[in-house]
Amino acid sequence: MIPPTWNEFLKFISDFQDNELDKPLLSQYIRIPNKCMTSFQIIQYFSSDFQKSKIKRKCKWGDTEKYFLIWCVSKLIVKLQIKFHEVYQCKIFETLSIILGLPEEFLLTKWLGLLNYKLKEQPWQPEEDDLLIKLRQQYSKSKDWLIIALEFIKRSQTVRYPKQIRERFNNVINPNINKNEFNQDEILFIFQQAQNKKKNWAGISKSMPHRTDNQIKNVYNSIIRKISNEIRMKNNDNKVDEQFIVNLIIQKKNYDPKFISQFYGEGGRKKPCIKIEPNSDNSYTSEPQIQGIPIQMVCPYINYSPYQFQNIYCCIPQLYLLPHQKPNAT
Repeated sequence: MIPPTWNEFLKFISDFQDNELDKPLLSQYIRIPNKCMTSFQIIQYFSSDFQKSKIKRKCKWGDTEKYFLIWCVSKLIVKLQIKFHEVYQCKIFETLSIILGLPEEFLLTKWLGLLNYKLKEQPWQPEEDDLLIKLRQQYSKSKDWLIIALEFIKRSQTVRYPKQIRERFNNVINPNINKNEFNQDEILFIFQQAQNKKKNWAGISKSMPHRTDNQIKNVYNSIIRKISNEIRMKNNDNKVDEQFIVNLIIQKKNYDPKFISQFYGEGGRKKPCIKIEPNSDNSYTSEPQIQGIPIQMVCPYINYSPYQFQNIYCCIPQLYLLPHQKPNAT
């Protein structure tokens, strides 16, 4: 049995403590960081830097922390006389989590990230899906994913990240998932909730039974992308206001790209506003000016009326004026 404290752990591996790691052998399985340390430096590092910044180590690990984990696991492999792929069956990470004061899932994830082959690029096999379904039926609580991940790694021929296992079940092979196409009511509900909850897909999925957050996000992005492409083709403009599109979909209760693109020009682009400020005595001149220049010099074809113009909205090639009466003197 592996001892639960650091000092006892050092005594446990004392026969192999000062031996250097077999880097040629380890490099066949894991990526060894460039920064390496001796056993003396490892022990000194744990007693000083690692203990003081243990909380920070949970956020981001550098080469020093990675090599430290490799050193601990490698010493246990030699001491227990086990093969490299058997580290998951011998509760090594469970014991190291107690010794180092870090979660087992965190240590396991860091270790899996050091492996030479990329886990995400390996396609899932039917045998893996069947095993995952059985494990989920056996461990049905929401907090059992670490147990499921460890059991999956022990029984399966391949190694997967705990997060990868959880997302595979929740988004792909969960038998409760509704894989039918979204109907109109569901899509309109998604856009309403996306506006209210600011694209909180996990929160929206709680309001839509048997639909996953990944499904909801894909439907939303797909519709926005189709409408945006249609608008770009019509207006020859790369800048599209996504929020305005969402408002149109909710208002018109329609998400057809050609239909929505017809209304985009009515408000999709903001018209520039020129504001004419009053004089220092809070009165307006008989001739409105823009930065000291009479308005007729800027736009000579404007005809004046008894009204003064406070706001000028320009829309090329025409110029529209909104009348504003001169304020009453107080």
